[in-house]
Amino acid sequence: MNFKGKYHFPIGLILLLLSLLSSNSLYAQLTIDTSLTARQLVEKLLVGQGVRVGKVTYTGNKLAIAHYTATNLPIDLKEGILLSTGNVFDAVGPNSYPFTTTGFMDVKTQRKLKGDKDLNRVAHNMSYDAAILEFDFIPTGNKVSFTYCFGSEEYPEYVDSRYNDVFGFFINGPKYHNKNLATLPLSIIPVTVNSINQHENKQVFIDNDFFTDVKPIKVLPNQSGKKVDPKKTNDTNEEALMINFKVNNKKLKKLNASLVKYLQYDGFTKTLVAWCYVQPFQLYHIKIAIGDVGDNSYDSGVFLSGGSFTSVKDPKMPHFKDFPDLTAKTNFDSLFYGVKPKPKINLQAKIDSIDEAEEAQFQITNVNFESDSYVIPDSAAVHLKALVAYLKKQPRFICELYGYTDNQGNKEYNQKLSEHRSQAVMNFLVARGINQKRFRIAGFNFERPRGDNSREDGRAINRRTEIILVEESKLPNNTAKQ
Repeated sequence: MNFKGKYHFPIGLILLLLSLLSSNSLYAQLTIDTSLTARQLVEKLLVGQGVRVGKVTYTGNKLAIAHYTATNLPIDLKEGILLSTGNVFDAVGPNSYPFTTTGFMDVKTQRKLKGDKDLNRVAHNMSYDAAILEFDFIPTGNKVSFTYCFGSEEYPEYVDSRYNDVFGFFINGPKYHNKNLATLPLSIIPVTVNSINQHENKQVFIDNDFFTDVKPIKVLPNQSGKKVDPKKTNDTNEEALMINFKVNNKKLKKLNASLVKYLQYDGFTKTLVAWCYVQPFQLYHIKIAIGDVGDNSYDSGVFLSGGSFTSVKDPKMPHFKDFPDLTAKTNFDSLFYGVKPKPKINLQAKIDSIDEAEEAQFQITNVNFESDSYVIPDSAAVHLKALVAYLKKQPRFICELYGYTDNQGNKEYNQKLSEHRSQAVMNFLVARGINQKRFRIAGFNFERPRGDNSREDGRAINRRTEIILVEESKLPNNTAKQ
């Protein structure tokens, strides 16, 4: 199901855009091609010197991956692979609307396309609309790297929110287990909407937004009191978009005209480099993934620069030891596809595989309350007991509990009520054996409503405690066992 949040625009705005942009971006353009297979994209476009690849796979909607070509655009990525949380063709400008979105559907379940467990861990939240490109590789040098940039329609309205679209480059191999290479330079902080924007690390941020008074409301159909245009959606379960906005003409004139005309996203990172040291002529696996976070609305994309996935000899590596070039003597096909000796039974690996199977089945469910109450309903007890069992088997996770209310009553009263609701959920879990140190709780009164507070069914959705699992590599002493 494709839901595009594009509306009709005033003719004056369109004429203004054309007049401002046509003169100095005449020969610029962004083109999208979805005809290549994942293997062709990796082997013909992404790979450069010093790297051999094999076993290329792609998981996601076919319209979420493409070959892009950027001609005379002010981003230092001329050609390569685009992975998107929505339709890749929607990355093409002009940027005439603050939020463009495509929500994909799982063909089997007819529900929102799920995300990826590694993205969930990076984002500390549930992901959706995941596009995942994976392949094995063998480096001939001791350092691998590639260049990329990230763009999103979540800018700037959802900066510092939990709708923090995320991507990651996860490497596995000698000395690495799901290490994310998509981080800020000299840091373990992942590159996201929240970590690079107009406020944080703005030296590597490119603003492409000229909209003002943007008032996005994410509501379900029939909660807004307005009919959903059947031409814009064919799924009654999809979120409807109600967005009002104005144009800041003064800011528009200051933005890069080529970006505004040919790229849709409201913000970009400058060109960044992902890299790590590796062992030459050893087998590695990389997963490049991107997903919506918190919901499946508002697209983001990561541009991977063509030919930039390379391997070189870098003597600056700590404790560097020189090594011979074994390219001519190495049977790469055997390393990729050859029959390997039967591995010894690894008890920890078996436990990890069981944990991953359980995690794939586990679903985080909000707890909803009756009006003016923080008593946990019987209907939520089943889900909370499942959460207790999950937390006992997954000691690396802590729980963030965020309480909310509807808008009935004053803010001071609702603030206390929201705090009581998050406290009630924590007490339920602690009483069943989960250490209290594994919780962070907060109340947010009637802020961030999910439903329309003018309707009872909308208020019922807003009376909730949200449960978010956060992976902690180091928990306080004596907490991980409970």
